[in-house]
Amino acid sequence: MSQLILTGVGDANIRIERNADLALGDGDVLVTLEAAPVNPADFLLANGWYGVQPQIPSVLGSEGVGRVASVGPNVDAALAGKRVVILPTYEQGTWADQAVVPARNLVVVPDDADARQLAMLAINPATAYLLLSRYVDLKPGDWIGQNLGNSAVGQAVVALAKRAGVKTLSIVRREDAAQQVRDLGGDLVLVDGEDLGERIAGALDGAQLKLVLDGAADATAGALATALEFGGTVVAYSSATGAAAQLPLGDLIYRELNLRGFWLINWIRTAPREEIQRVYGELADLVAKGVLSAKVEATYQLEDYQAAFDHARKPGRAGKVLFTF
Repeated sequence: MSQLILTGVGDANIRIERNADLALGDGDVLVTLEAAPVNPADFLLANGWYGVQPQIPSVLGSEGVGRVASVGPNVDAALAGKRVVILPTYEQGTWADQAVVPARNLVVVPDDADARQLAMLAINPATAYLLLSRYVDLKPGDWIGQNLGNSAVGQAVVALAKRAGVKTLSIVRREDAAQQVRDLGGDLVLVDGEDLGERIAGALDGAQLKLVLDGAADATAGALATALEFGGTVVAYSSATGAAAQLPLGDLIYRELNLRGFWLINWIRTAPREEIQRVYGELADLVAKGVLSAKVEATYQLEDYQAAFDHARKPGRAGKVLFTF
């Protein structure tokens, strides 16, 4: 058995450990991993900059997919052999060929879906699903706006919105990224730059946004907010800049915009088990049908973790980097 261990705060302190002894607790299962992605949040956690603090030493990796190899004494034996997605609770690590996981942190998924796509299911597609469903009652024909339109969350937002008949206006940073989002079915895609607010208004041609999704925390959120309807909602779900959400004061006050924050882990911690299973079940079915997918740029073996990390940090990367087992 091999796994990546954080031996001290800072991602320079990640090491590979082999032949570790894995002991199952009463409510645990042993999962043999098929694939696990490298996410920005994994590096944030390793460096102590995330909403969850690392426990040293700690196995890293926030999400993944695999099969249940064995179960603890208080776990339903029928779970053995099932394909499962590991939820990103940070109680376990997925950068390992085998992992001990509390049974409550697993959701059974279809056998006929792509393992790499299922490995990326638990964070980005779930975030997109909840951003679109929790804050505004969207109807077919409504418009939403988002920055980071070519990100994994942004791509999932486009796919889920298109399926629901909701129209998307996405902001990206490069023209090649804009074409990528258009090819995925984005209705309007604009490249960030001068006069963005005016170009947004011109593209919408009198329509207004009902919802803005902000993952960048830069001026693009403010430009999108100018096109929100009175009392419209902005949801901040990440910060690519490391700053707080940036909204024009006049729009925030005089047009009574709502600014909300979203962190997937809070939902996993508080939602009823039935809701979690329903959401991930729906998303897994969409992956199996090919409705939801994210581009994979490269896969690596665990032994090549440093190359995988370097690739994952590469500017302009067009797809996800995964470990496969």
